[in-house]
Amino acid sequence: MEEKKEANQEAKGKKDKRKHALSTGVFLIGLAVLFYYDALWPWILALVGIMIIMEALMGKTD
Repeated sequence: MEEKKEANQEAKGKKDKRKHALSTGVFLIGLAVLFYYDALWPWILALVGIMIIMEALMGKTD
């Protein structure tokens, strides 16, 4: 029973790491695009909003 619980926690930890890596990657790519087009100020808020929505949606799929 204890082994199964540990395996579930390990699997959940791997999922969380993957989700965090995905959202970080999307943020960095979005930031690079904003710097490339020199449109940082108003669009950084949209990027942060997208990240918040993305994190919320990924959290609900568990």
